[in-house]
Order: sequence, then structure tokens, then C-alpha cells
Amino acid sequence: MNEWKTIWNGKTVDISNAESEFAIFRELKKADGFDVAVGDAEAYYRSFYEEWMDFYDKLNELATKKINSVYEVGCGSGVNLFMFKNRGIERLGGLDYSESLIQNAKDVTKCDDIVNKEASQLSEEIKYDLVMAESVFQYFDNLEYAEQVLRKMLNKSTGIVYLGEIHDVQYEEELMEYRKRTIENYDEKYKGLSKLFYSKEWIEFIAGDRNVVYTKKDNREYINSKYCFNCFILAKS
Repeated sequence: MNEWKTIWNGKTVDISNAESEFAIFRELKKADGFDVAVGDAEAYYRSFYEEWMDFYDKLNELATKKINSVYEVGCGSGVNLFMFKNRGIERLGGLDYSESLIQNAKDVTKCDDIVNKEASQLSEEIKYDLVMAESVFQYFDNLEYAEQVLRKMLNKSTGIVYLGEIHDVQYEEELMEYRKRTIENYDEKYKGLSKLFYSKEWIEFIAGDRNVVYTKKDNREYINSKYCFNCFILAKS
């Protein structure tokens, strides 16, 4: 992969003092890279929590059958799997290339099918109702790698494939200009840490005859929301 791997391998999390679902969610979210300095930290993390609830509602609206199993590519600290477990879904799985975060995902889910691997090593053998990747595809090196992963996700899912926080290629120039304008010494700080942008046409080509439903990333506290979209790729009817 690229130099992002070094960043994620250095992430740790401590939820020993977190008692509520939101408190645990907040700490797990921080470990997944959402630990930037913001003016109102409570509002910042609360907005992600509310966004997750909206995602969950949309997922159940689109599902043609009850979702009993969830697998996450790039599961990180396990924040999404933790939220699904709290809603009664026991069969969970995931992979991530960060050794430190994958151990935490195992701790919060108590599930066996969570492994320390690259996304391209995703096994298609064991099927899941929902196969998802949240804020992951922008870290891939190129579109060829991304296509390989997405095709494996489609083969692994018996229901829905969800891609969250896809960086929209039509806003690439605007986003990069904004980051360079607002982050001091941007080119130096982010040397070797590029992000990958996608078009909806690219997703639809790989999805083939599956229906694709897009939602706008709606998070008033998160600046990247303006430049991203989410998509649900539904199973063949």
C-alpha cells in the first residue's frame, strides 16, 4: 500500500472509561483518524453518531431481507461493527491492515472472523448480508486496486454493498485547494499521503446490472462532507 499504513499502525484507543454507547463510539471514531482539533468536540462526534443512525435507517429501508450479518473492509477500531453488535447482529467480520486497530476491533466485537490483512486479500468464500467499507476507498493507491476490492465485496455480499465517504472526483480540485489553503505546510505534511477520487460512473460500471442508490454525506460538522457521497449497491433482483 502507501504511507497511510504507517499512520494507521500508530493508532491506539482506550475505551476503559467510556460507559455509554456514544462515549464508546466517540473514542473508536477518534482512533479511526477522526481526531482532528475542532472548536466543539462534543458536537463534532455527536454529528458522526447521528449520521450513523441515518445510515442504519437507510440501510434497513433499502434491504429486501433482514440483515443478520455484516462484514467490513477496513474495519479499523471496530466502531461500525460495535454499533451493529449493539443492535443484535452477532455474525460480524472484518479486515484491516493496522495491527493495533484490528486487535481493538476483536476486543469490542468478540468475533473470530476479524483479520489483519490488506483489502485486496479479502476472501469471498464466507458470505455476509452486508459488506461495507467506510472512509476507506480514498486511501487506495489506484483505481485498479479499488476495482479489485469492490468486485470481491460484491461477490462476498448476499444483499447490500455499502461504500461510505467516497471522494467525488468532480470536487477534487476544489477540495485540494481548500486543504492547501487551510493546512499550513500542506505539501510537506501530506507528502506521500495522497487521496483517491471516484466518479459515480466508475461505481456503476463495476456494479453492472445492480441498482445503485446514492446518498449525500450529510454532516454539518465535517468539512469533507461537501466533497463526498455514499452509495448502496443492491443485490440483483
